[in-house]
Amino acid sequence: MSFGYQILGFGAGGAPANWIEATGGTTVEYNDGGVDYKAHFYLATSTFVVDALGKDASHGDKVDYFVIAGGGGAGGSVAGGGGGGGAVTTSGLATVMTVGTHPITIGAGGPSAYNAPVDGDDSVIFVGAPIAATGDGGGYGAPYVNTAGSPGGCGGGAAQAASGGTGTQGYDGSPSVQGQGGGGGGMGADGGPGAGPGSGGGNAAGGDGIINAYDNNSYYYGGGGGGGGGIHGGASGGTGGKGGAGGGSWQQSGGPGAASTSAARNLGQSGTPGAGQTGGSAGANTGGGAGAGGHPSSWGGAAGSGYAVVRYKVGP
Repeated sequence: MSFGYQILGFGAGGAPANWIEATGGTTVEYNDGGVDYKAHFYLATSTFVVDALGKDASHGDKVDYFVIAGGGGAGGSVAGGGGGGGAVTTSGLATVMTVGTHPITIGAGGPSAYNAPVDGDDSVIFVGAPIAATGDGGGYGAPYVNTAGSPGGCGGGAAQAASGGTGTQGYDGSPSVQGQGGGGGGMGADGGPGAGPGSGGGNAAGGDGIINAYDNNSYYYGGGGGGGGGIHGGASGGTGGKGGAGGGSWQQSGGPGAASTSAARNLGQSGTPGAGQTGGSAGANTGGGAGAGGHPSSWGGAAGSGYAVVRYKVGP
């Protein structure tokens, strides 16, 4: 007769662990302020699969999340407005999960365009099970004179003599009165006004985005694209907001809008100077708005795609 010992495991097939057990995306574990976290981040549409809930009374079934939509595209057949940043939705380690497969949709950014830019696509995390958290796609920047920026997660910038788009979750795109197109709105600020020499000198900059570090990297997301350079000498392209891209410039005086150099998962591009050149594209997986094309006959850049991250405690 023999005696044996059964060692109970944790998670599936054994006693429950203190914390959620899950798979999906790319994972990273780290310590933040004395608390251990595991994060799953997503650069493309996929799933977050909860295999087991933990027994910790406070956080054994709860997650943080951060999701940003695709940024808005931009036109530029005359002097376009910058695309609005994609909008962010987030929580504070308070979302109760259930065991099962939870879809995560990552929205595309608006593509490069001439006179028909489009909004960014929404990003949706968990898709209704147990909740649906949606970041609204950024509004497109107006392509030519007397055209307003599109409303969106963050509003798109206007072309000359028009109004900026309204942000539904973030900030507004800027109006433009002369010359430059207005900057696209970001998650942290409105876009800068488009103007021109002798009219107050607008900066046409895209609005800044906001910082998130749930994947253990402090990056900006959701910056607005810079407005395109105008039809008056000296009206250069606007600088992209943190997480966005610059606008193109006119072929005479005035330079291209610069991409922001602040921390982003992928930096945007500066606009290209000269007639018929493109605005700068936003970095992938930033939700950044596209930089607009400058006068004359220029294309807007492409906007940044969205991003999502889920994290939860795995230690005290």
